[in-house]
Amino acid sequence: MTREVEPAGRRGPASLVLVTGHTFGRRAFEGIFSSPAFLDGRVEARLMIGLDDARAAATVGYQPLAGLAAEQGVRYLGTSDGRLTSLAGEIRAAEPAYLLVIGWSALIPPEILAVPSPAAGPGATNPAGGAFGCIGMHPTRLPHGRGQAPIPWTIIKGETRTALSVFFLETGADTGPLIAQYGLAVHPRETAASLFYRIGHLHFTAGHDLAEAMGRRCVPSRPQDPALATRWPRRRPADGEILSTMSRREIDALVRALRGPYPSAFVRTGAGGQVPIRAVLADDEAVRPAAGGLIRFRCRDGEALLVPE
Repeated sequence: MTREVEPAGRRGPASLVLVTGHTFGRRAFEGIFSSPAFLDGRVEARLMIGLDDARAAATVGYQPLAGLAAEQGVRYLGTSDGRLTSLAGEIRAAEPAYLLVIGWSALIPPEILAVPSPAAGPGATNPAGGAFGCIGMHPTRLPHGRGQAPIPWTIIKGETRTALSVFFLETGADTGPLIAQYGLAVHPRETAASLFYRIGHLHFTAGHDLAEAMGRRCVPSRPQDPALATRWPRRRPADGEILSTMSRREIDALVRALRGPYPSAFVRTGAGGQVPIRAVLADDEAVRPAAGGLIRFRCRDGEALLVPE
């Protein structure tokens, strides 16, 4: 049950620390900064933490945060410490009621998760009441699809619907109480790029909505049902290899799942090299003998016609 603490107006604005190194986090923060709660002074950002540029090449969807912080006049710190423990003192000094960590690859340890608790004021001892806490966002219908690489897995697994889930962070990955979910249909020809763009838009909406609840110091939530939980594993660039044991449908899904910001699907050449693949042609597109540059790939159920990048 949601329990509301004393009205926010008696204690000033809800203070925020915002953490991201990803496009999704930036979009969520832009939603906060354009919200009535922010513009009316009911929430304020005291510190923004971003990922050092040195980590950009290894971070799919990397987005620098320093420019947004400067635009909003918020103190900025860059870090390569995914667990944030080296910045624990800086985060505590900001006295956040809410710590938002979005698009961050490392799990946040208990030491950091506990930081917002004292900021809620006397009598606010129940994090489930929503008066304070650490909040994250994950682009699946939690508890379904916990884990890593949610956008590629959504397409590879043939999901017809997905969602952006907003939730309170716990020590477990994507296990905390759900604050909100924003549903999204997955198009039959969806690519990782198109789904990435649409989920980015949902992050903006989620940030905009969340600001209002944080401004009231009352963010309702409900527990996830562990009986419905599924977990998706990490994917590596080598997992993008197109194999002869795959069906044409599986190959097509893999290629679409790795378009956009992800390393492309590929086939190996006889010399041990790799040819990245941009698309798989459907049977009714194969007009071919004259189509040059295409790769005819023998697969489990016949032949896949591959379009190299």
